[in-house]
Amino acid sequence: MLLIKTRIKPSAIHGIGCFTEEKILKDQVIWEFDERIDLRIPVSELPNFPAPIQEFLNMYGYGAMYNGQEVLILCGDHSRHFNHSDQPNLVDTDFQTIAAKDIEIGEELTCDYYSFDLHADKKW
Repeated sequence: MLLIKTRIKPSAIHGIGCFTEEKILKDQVIWEFDERIDLRIPVSELPNFPAPIQEFLNMYGYGAMYNGQEVLILCGDHSRHFNHSDQPNLVDTDFQTIAAKDIEIGEELTCDYYSFDLHADKKW
């Protein structure tokens, strides 16, 4: 769940991006997993979904391990639109995202998919 105000709009990086509408300070937590809005879907359950939903989950979800089980995390807010960068302004930790630097209003929020998504290599 995002802990800051954001909006989505076209991105110069890829498709749609997530942009901050407030100044963010370095080391500020800006997202954390919250089961009230974010989902953990066991990968073993994916075949039970219709094909269009599987495609959606594979596009917007990311692979992680949780309690010894592989799951897809589906963020229930604009954070699903964070785009990848080799020099991201966000850093992911255990189910939290923090600012790697001060981030100005209007800046696109970016992360390194390879640092948290078990399937990042398959998405490129």
